Amino acid sequence: MHNIPLWASSDFAAPLPRGPGDGESPTGPIFDIDVEQRADQPIVARVFGSVDLLTAPALQTCVNDHVGSAAGLVLDLSGVNFLAASGLTVLADTDRRARQDNLAWGLVASTRPVLRPLEVLGLDVSLPTYESVPDAVAAVRAAALTS
Repeated sequence: MHNIPLWASSDFAAPLPRGPGDGESPTGPIFDIDVEQRADQPIVARVFGSVDLLTAPALQTCVNDHVGSAAGLVLDLSGVNFLAASGLTVLADTDRRARQDNLAWGLVASTRPVLRPLEVLGLDVSLPTYESVPDAVAAVRAAALTS
């Protein structure tokens, strides 16, 4: 018999655990909301990252703070890469409140991570959904003027 190993032990070694600051870090925030307010325009809240059980309360707070604006609210979810049930609950609750209090609001849903859960639950039809921010702003502005 030959005394030649078939592989070196380092070829199949498990990776070493990594701590904070080791290696690459995310290029951007995991979750963020950028709120833009312009005179005589609906408030535009651009949401980035994952909307899940941990981040949905921040989205709910943002909605609560701005949905009552006289000019209306546009939620831009085009930067969302994951929409969990808790995020869908925020959207459904926002729509219920807007209908009850006659508030103008719109939702920008143009990416698969957002559209797919909305479609599965039929919310793409019942929520005021638009493909772009300009479309949503125009619709919300018109609705705000009539309410």
